[in-house]
Amino acid sequence: MRDFVLFPQMTVPVFVGRDKTRRAVEHAMAGDRRVLVVAQRQATDDDPGNLDSLYPVGVTASVINCQTQVDGVLKVSVFGLQRAAILHLVNADFLAAEVAPVEEQRRQSAEAVARSSAVLDTYQSYANIDFSSLPRRAKARLGLPSIGDPGVLADTLAPLLSISIEQKQQLLETSDVVARLEKILDLMKAGRPENGPEPAG
Repeated sequence: MRDFVLFPQMTVPVFVGRDKTRRAVEHAMAGDRRVLVVAQRQATDDDPGNLDSLYPVGVTASVINCQTQVDGVLKVSVFGLQRAAILHLVNADFLAAEVAPVEEQRRQSAEAVARSSAVLDTYQSYANIDFSSLPRRAKARLGLPSIGDPGVLADTLAPLLSISIEQKQQLLETSDVVARLEKILDLMKAGRPENGPEPAG
């Protein structure tokens, strides 16, 4: 991906224009419909073909559907499954890799639950949303999970933050859920308008 970081539990449309990526999707559709979605370091790189041009951690994803657009671009809907670290690239007709799953730490710990509560409170201010006034169905439509799974909460909020691709990638690579929630808290606090630069006079 040129300018996007996929997180687990996230469903997104991906527009495929490069031949190598198209062949990878076609290969996945003929098999288990699994792909690895990983961000490239330089958006301007038209042929990222080595480990140095890619971030080391991506997300295994399931291809939900794909269709060819009028302009020939392939529109693919993917659902993020699990973090995966690239071990090495495999020579093929498309960009392929051997990967290892990245296991999360402290996902259901007391610290993670406590940080989750603070993250949700801070997000209300960050996004200017009053959750208390929203009916339950509206909360569900926002897609915000309960504190019951701190790891899912972190991965749901991370894509919603107004931060750089590099910062989102850092969150993706943070396998410790407590540390990830703390980073999200820090990023939201830094992104609040009252913490922004003073207006020029």
